[in-house]
Amino acid sequence: MTDWPVLLLIMEGIPFLAFVYYLDHKKKMYLLERGVVDRGGEESLDERLERRLSSGLFLSLTGAAIIIAPNLARHAGIEAFLTFELLLLGIVVLCSGLAMLLGYGIMRGRKPYSSEGILGFK
Repeated sequence: MTDWPVLLLIMEGIPFLAFVYYLDHKKKMYLLERGVVDRGGEESLDERLERRLSSGLFLSLTGAAIIIAPNLARHAGIEAFLTFELLLLGIVVLCSGLAMLLGYGIMRGRKPYSSEGILGFK
């Protein structure tokens, strides 16, 4: 039996979430056109860097744990195998965490108001 409630939640939830983001974007563009600048919702660079670092570490360690957990369970005497789906999920989560850590390194190394580009070229 298929999990219909989960499938319906995904099929209806993703478009609804996209619609909410679209409305938020339209509100920001409207305020920009009117000249109203709302700086209350923006974070400082240090807060963004800290959030990116913690999220990157969490995702990287979670991805590594997903891949390594069946091997550790087998050594503990529990019959567990690393399936292709589990391996693929672990690789995707690990790579997304590494991408966030890479973004952290790039953002930390960049001067916020310099005339140089992101790679250091003018």
